[in-house]
Amino acid sequence: MPGGGHGEHEALAGRGGAAPLRPLRLPRPLHLPARAAHPPLAPARRALETVREALVNGRDLFGPRWGLTLPLCGLHFVFFFLTVVDPQRAYAIFAFVPGRVLVAPWTLVTYQFLHSGPLSLFFGALMLWVLGNALEEEWGTKEFTLFWAVATLGGSVAAWVLGFPLVTDPFVVPVSMLFAYAFVFPETRFFLFFVIPVKVVWLAYLTAGFLAWGFVKDLLSAGVGAALVRVLGASAGFLFFWVRHHGKHRARKAVKAAVTGAREAAAARADEALEKRNRDLFPKVEALRAAARGGELPEEMKRLSSDLGKLVVPGVKICKPVDFKGDKDLVCLRCEGFAECSLRYVAGKPDEIVVKGREGDGP
Repeated sequence: MPGGGHGEHEALAGRGGAAPLRPLRLPRPLHLPARAAHPPLAPARRALETVREALVNGRDLFGPRWGLTLPLCGLHFVFFFLTVVDPQRAYAIFAFVPGRVLVAPWTLVTYQFLHSGPLSLFFGALMLWVLGNALEEEWGTKEFTLFWAVATLGGSVAAWVLGFPLVTDPFVVPVSMLFAYAFVFPETRFFLFFVIPVKVVWLAYLTAGFLAWGFVKDLLSAGVGAALVRVLGASAGFLFFWVRHHGKHRARKAVKAAVTGAREAAAARADEALEKRNRDLFPKVEALRAAARGGELPEEMKRLSSDLGKLVVPGVKICKPVDFKGDKDLVCLRCEGFAECSLRYVAGKPDEIVVKGREGDGP
């Protein structure tokens, strides 16, 4: 291959010819903007706000994203698979029996993963996923784990003390989560049977009614033991939440109400001040309009027109000229566009202010 020099070569003529080796010259100088001395800080501010929010809410910003809810849902499916493969062995190993608690202490926890069929598995995992995700996001993984442990052990300890086994479908943790969720997010709506929209508060009341009905039924059939196991187990987690979080929730609610009230009071004071200013201003606007119709404006009216122009707030969307009612309408008096509408009124738009009376009013 022939060696190429550093000299200039002429381009080959015709289509497909080789490109020239000499550097191309631009037709005019290319001016590139220099890098800003102070780059925008918006991304940095957003990152700082994210870190601050994570610290305030007690969340681990760099921790695993899965949390506890997803592994728990997975365990429900794993245990259901084990019960399908060998039901007797699975129930013997994982079901809670009060007499075997010292021999098999893991059953204090594993009983809640046992289901009698696919429908029970579906609703149990669905409730855990929907309610658990929201509560874990609200409280943080550590607090949610503690709540889950208290709800789980509350059911098993109640069954152990009263001497009743927990074999399948205890639904202790989901019911505890439902009560806590209804307290934290009372306005959330769920679709009952995937069709009927119902507030979660009413679902909690309905569940409490079923618990009461089950309490009476168990009381009449099996005695007080089974009834207390169900009620105490379902209530353990919520009672823990109530004692631990009720004060914080009420304090948060009170602070939010105080901030909202202060903002509303400040807005009301601002509206009243704006109304007073515009009401005092409008007679001068009428005088300025009369002077403008007479011809040359006196020096005092020129200053008034200049001052009125300084009161115009840019960016305010004002109404049509015919809708301007001056000091006869509270909406106009409390509008930031009053000065702009007044200048338009001085210029003759509208020709006159017309205030329509209500139907049935006299002339």
